[in-house]
Amino acid sequence: MKLNKLVLTLCLSATSYHLYAVEPIEPIMLEIPSGSFAMGDTSEKDSQPIHNVNVAEFSLGKYEITRKEFRQFVEATGYEMPSQCIHQLNGWFNYGETAGSWDNNSLTTNDFQPVNCIGWKAANAYTQWLAKETGRPYRLPSEAEWEYAAKAGTKTKFYFGDDVDQTLVCDYENTADLTGENILQRDANTSYVNFFNGKSSCVDHSAYSSIVGMYKANSFGLHDMVSNVVEYIADCYQDSYNNAPNSGEALIDDVCEYRVTRGGSWHWNTFSTSQRGRINETFVGGVEGFRVALDGNVSSVSNNTKSFSKELQTAQLNEQRRRDALLPYPDKITNLTLNQASGLVTLTWDKSLQEGIDSYRIYRNAGIGGSFKLMAANLIETTFKDANVDGLRYEYTVVAVRQHQQSDYSDVVTTKAPIARAPGRIEAEGAVKLQGADVTRTSDIEGKYNLTGFGGIADNAEITYEIEVLKSGDYSLNYRAAAPRDTKGFKVLVDGKEVAIEKVLKTGGYNEWSTQQGGMLHLNKGKITLVIKSLDNNWKLNWLELNKI
Repeated sequence: MKLNKLVLTLCLSATSYHLYAVEPIEPIMLEIPSGSFAMGDTSEKDSQPIHNVNVAEFSLGKYEITRKEFRQFVEATGYEMPSQCIHQLNGWFNYGETAGSWDNNSLTTNDFQPVNCIGWKAANAYTQWLAKETGRPYRLPSEAEWEYAAKAGTKTKFYFGDDVDQTLVCDYENTADLTGENILQRDANTSYVNFFNGKSSCVDHSAYSSIVGMYKANSFGLHDMVSNVVEYIADCYQDSYNNAPNSGEALIDDVCEYRVTRGGSWHWNTFSTSQRGRINETFVGGVEGFRVALDGNVSSVSNNTKSFSKELQTAQLNEQRRRDALLPYPDKITNLTLNQASGLVTLTWDKSLQEGIDSYRIYRNAGIGGSFKLMAANLIETTFKDANVDGLRYEYTVVAVRQHQQSDYSDVVTTKAPIARAPGRIEAEGAVKLQGADVTRTSDIEGKYNLTGFGGIADNAEITYEIEVLKSGDYSLNYRAAAPRDTKGFKVLVDGKEVAIEKVLKTGGYNEWSTQQGGMLHLNKGKITLVIKSLDNNWKLNWLELNKI
């Protein structure tokens, strides 16, 4: 390993180490045998080419480093930790830093949860300190070591199988699931549905990060390998494996723009054992943590580590008792139907026959591909009427509630698609079909909603509108957009024929909006299908406007 290139100066004097009399809690380590494996995956662009890697024997933390373990490092060294962290829930994660630190943030409530709100540099500094204090070569794992250990000899998507239906994962990992969906709706009025990679079809009993080691281990005995928190890795990120070593060593450049991360977290659906992430060294977030590696094996265990292990076992036992005492979540509601007439939507569904069901809740999407928002609660009857319908294509779902735990969503029912008119303005969220874009509340002064996504509208998004053209002729196209950079924009297709390519120019950011002038389209009278095909990402759309020339 080229560990000399990973060294970060801690600015610690010999005296400060001498004054710290308590021996460190050394992480509970497991010996990982040497071996070879095929690293990579054809389903991910940056995980190719697949290549054989030979990994020497090493040790890896059985668990992710906890807040209790990390506290020793901070108290011993006085390391200057970040005081802000992207972690607060406010409709969803704020993508600007808010007050919060490794020992005081809204997502961590227990010393035996993984430490977060630290950043890559602090994680690496911890390993440097631990190595110096113990005389053992602790470090962050290499990317190859991590994948080798996570797969543990398997060749499936996850170490517990392919799990196509996402029903097994909750036995092995803390991921985006029904528990998280319940708490996410309660705390932030938003949903995992239509967010990033969705949610699993099971219950893991943890809404945020979990006490480490609460789920089944892989065959190497490692816990929480592909979820709970994202894990920092030693390697510099490159967008392919073309230059990757086959020795299991970390790939280190003189300057790292990004570091590799591995695994998902509690607020994303499970990542495969081959899936890669990247993160800037200066980024400090609430869903990232780490575990440590060690050349060779640990031949002895310190008394502090033994004490920590006993305390962790007690915390795990108490948490398991809490989970065992929970009632099962209610079953899904069946036979939800929708009737739409004269601006009134009427929903009906089958009554739940399960014992203890005390009410129902209605959730609604203001546009296909958006996040379900709570519309009505404490409903006793199995009928609901919505008169607050203003021409969008709404999705509805219903859940059963028992002692504040709600079932998974029923099958979704949808109102009829609105038909826009030209000339006139077409609200972006009025699409009859969305692919690669989500509906969200707009920050613009005009309109209620806009289209966006993870990193803006996707570079392969397709957005379809049904439009009634009142008069044949030439029409100018304008659009209201926000973009942090100039983009390639989008193609415009009318009834399947490409008629224009429009660029989206930078506006100054995702919350800075401008009306941009497009080209001219010739439209024939009658009903047409207009499709926007995105050619880039990092842009948002509020509305389109077709004006008769």
